[in-house]
Amino acid sequence: MHSEIGRALKKLRTERGFTQKELADRVNGGLDYTYIGKIERGEQLPSLRILIGLSEALGVPVGHFFRDEVPVAEARPRVADAGGKEAELRKELRQLHPDDLPLVIEIIRVLNRHRKAERKKPHYPAEAGELPLAAEDDPSYDNS
Repeated sequence: MHSEIGRALKKLRTERGFTQKELADRVNGGLDYTYIGKIERGEQLPSLRILIGLSEALGVPVGHFFRDEVPVAEARPRVADAGGKEAELRKELRQLHPDDLPLVIEIIRVLNRHRKAERKKPHYPAEAGELPLAAEDDPSYDNS
């Protein structure tokens, strides 16, 4: 199992054009790049926490490390309440060039972080006819 996980990790990493250091930097919480080398050589069996971090950084499900040759295009995205857009998304993913995957993954991460941040913001409903202002007309500070 050590070597199977290591081979899968190295294959995914090289397909995405990452060095071991670049991949280590992308893992949430950080990871030493030498540890990735040990995993790839079958010298180290990663914990589940590390495997989850690696799978998120590479944009694949954790199960990908335990099976042979599963093309990324076959991975079915789970889209919360997409209003029937899941099929359209899958179609576009199948046509996506593998070199564009890191960018698409980063866009999705940014969107998810934005949604999460928006949910954390307190909501203050505006009074009738009153809208929040983006900037003041006359700032209250003096530049003199």
